[in-house]
Amino acid sequence: MAERILIVDDEALIRKSLRQVLSKRGYEVSVAASAAEARVAFSPGEFALVLLDLRLPDGSGVELLGEFRAAQDDLLAIMMTAYGSVETAVEAMRLGAYDYVNKPFKSHEIEVIVRLALETGDLKREVRELRQEALRPYGLHQMKSEDPAMDKVFDMVRRVATTPMEIPVLILGESGTGKEMVARAIHAESDRHERPFVAINCAAIPDHLLESELFGHEKGAFTDAKARKIGLMERAQGGTVFLDEIGDMGLSLQAKMLRVLENRTVRRIGGGEQIPLDVRIVAATNASLEKAIAEGRFREDVYYRLKLINITLPPLRQRRGDLLPLVQYFIAEANRRFHKQVRGLSPEAEKCLLEYPWPGNVRELKNTVERILILEDCETIEPRHLPPEILKKPSAQGDARQLPEAHEILRGIQYDQVLDAVGRYLIQEALRLAEGNKAQAARLLAMDRGTLRYNIKRMGLEEE
Repeated sequence: MAERILIVDDEALIRKSLRQVLSKRGYEVSVAASAAEARVAFSPGEFALVLLDLRLPDGSGVELLGEFRAAQDDLLAIMMTAYGSVETAVEAMRLGAYDYVNKPFKSHEIEVIVRLALETGDLKREVRELRQEALRPYGLHQMKSEDPAMDKVFDMVRRVATTPMEIPVLILGESGTGKEMVARAIHAESDRHERPFVAINCAAIPDHLLESELFGHEKGAFTDAKARKIGLMERAQGGTVFLDEIGDMGLSLQAKMLRVLENRTVRRIGGGEQIPLDVRIVAATNASLEKAIAEGRFREDVYYRLKLINITLPPLRQRRGDLLPLVQYFIAEANRRFHKQVRGLSPEAEKCLLEYPWPGNVRELKNTVERILILEDCETIEPRHLPPEILKKPSAQGDARQLPEAHEILRGIQYDQVLDAVGRYLIQEALRLAEGNKAQAARLLAMDRGTLRYNIKRMGLEEE
């Protein structure tokens, strides 16, 4: 379909010549000789571009541009005038004009400007559609739940999304409960949804590198700083920064983060300028920050600054009403992605899923469904398709084979062997629950990461 252009000019010769030139290029062209005729011809969404004379016999082209842009904010406009002035050019551009040309002009110049304007409009629409497509999986409509425990969470997300950007949010919940999805939903539901969403895992990056990632650095700030680097905070201007596993952030970096939270400014490493920030900070953790404060690992002032608004996500075992609807949703998504046609679960498989405690929460459930659809060719998921850990009875969740039996102890088993067997089991369970994340596993065991790494290596668990 040809793009439509409206020409508004009181000179008949200009209207005629522009119409001929642009029609030959395949555009559908309408003309108007006055502001009154233009208002009759114009309808929101009908035209992609308007060529508009600055001075009309019954009004101002700048005023007409303001009216048209108010009705259609993506309308492209090129202003034309024989009375060029800086003031009118500035006003026209402020109201959203794409360009400004002086009469007389050559026809090929107008052709180029029109083509570039329409290409720019197409690119802007494509970017807007891609952003909307990227946000679609993260809105509240994608957060599936039929359990009353989640109603409060959804209500909080709606309320938080409309709060001022300077108010931080703290999301609490076990690993796999969907903390990042809630953070993205807050961003997607806010009026800043077209701006960046930047996520970083504080547990995955050493503090000295994390500071540079967050705040950036100036050239020469340290040995490897060969050029200026803009930090994630600056890159997210107007949007949202998601600090996952904030409890693993070091104390010195927490002090700098406190200044960001209080002053809404950031200073690059090695720089002297305080750069104003317009970002919402959303933090998340699966650890007890109160315990971390008591142990001296987390700053109390940062905690209370973050806790101004907090959202707690219930684990999946407390939302049993969501389990089967979530399974059906994940099956439908996996069918689409992997080109499968699985209809659902057998009653026996449903019973197994409902009896399993789901320590990995929604993430574990989603991964389980996807793994089954990737590896199995079936129309209905049966118990035989489920992973072994789900088929075990709750009372047998621990792997007793790794622990010594009573008769072995009576025969004189060594105390150190018992401790090693228990320790090996606990470390394996912690790593399973933390999905291999050693920092999270160390927290579950109340053990520092260095000790955990040493024991993993000592017990030969690296390859398991």
